Amino acid sequence: MDSDRIFQLIDTVVPFEACLYYQVLPLSLEGNLFKLGVVDAQDDSALDYVQRILAYMNCSVTTEPIATETQRSMLSAYLLHGSQLTEPSQTETETIAAPTPKPAPATFTVAEAETLLSVPAPSIPAARERFKPAVAEVSPTPSKLSVLNIEALHLSSPVEVLATLPAPQLLQELLGRILLEGIGRLFFERQQLEGRILWSQDGVLKSMLEGIEPLLFQDVIDELKRLTDMPLSRVEHIQQVEVERIYQETHLLLRLRVMPANGGEEATLQVLRGAALRFYEQQQLSSLSRDALRLAQELQRKVHQIRDRTRLAPMPLEGLPALERVVRNVDNQIEALMNQHNLD
Repeated sequence: MDSDRIFQLIDTVVPFEACLYYQVLPLSLEGNLFKLGVVDAQDDSALDYVQRILAYMNCSVTTEPIATETQRSMLSAYLLHGSQLTEPSQTETETIAAPTPKPAPATFTVAEAETLLSVPAPSIPAARERFKPAVAEVSPTPSKLSVLNIEALHLSSPVEVLATLPAPQLLQELLGRILLEGIGRLFFERQQLEGRILWSQDGVLKSMLEGIEPLLFQDVIDELKRLTDMPLSRVEHIQQVEVERIYQETHLLLRLRVMPANGGEEATLQVLRGAALRFYEQQQLSSLSRDALRLAQELQRKVHQIRDRTRLAPMPLEGLPALERVVRNVDNQIEALMNQHNLD
């Protein structure tokens, strides 16, 4: 499988949440032919959903059976690739008739991602219940998170009205729309002389605002940077930031990706909540656990090397007390984690 292409299609056509819910994977887009990997070839609802997404692109859809493990491994790899962004390659990427953020090449294989999911693949009914994107579930509210306050005053106004608003209020209106329910995305696409902003809900394109003056377009992206604490300086390569917020007592994760484009910037904003957010957090914990294990194994090797050298030539070790304190502190934290896990 071409992971670069699949990640691009998840970013631009069939969103991550829909892939989870319908147990599908976008495989390729060649001309007006879209190939979709499906875990259950008898699941007509998955095909119907994707066909509705592609209706505005005038594409036909073909399906290809894929294993559940393959689909889940690729989604896990997609979650990781956002935190491993590198300089974009100079090769051309395929242009599709939709917002076109340009993800960096993946730096790992599907085989390396197969260990990311620690839970058995659920049956399709169980997956539907667990990952249903249209339900705005309320997660337990973490402590000490900032509250996201939105004042959208023009939700019932025609979309053209938004282009007359200053950048701070325009962003408020856009956020008010994508936070109404489900999983929302904003796409900021820079064209040669103007910009356009598209927003989708649970993978379905809702509306777009076109003909945005370039200065206003960039100002809105800068407002997004302020919202997510990203530096305001223009990016030279893809940058991504993730922040957690509380909105109407719901735990949200805002994922902002900014890319250089046409002398300025483009951006995508994804809002995760509910089951999709819990799934994402599970993968992050798995990644952190693997990193901690790797570091612990490296520490063990270094200690063995120190022991072997001191046996050959005994000498005082000035750093040994400090090392002992660090190890004892780590032991205490691991014990606390084990106790918490047993309680859960």
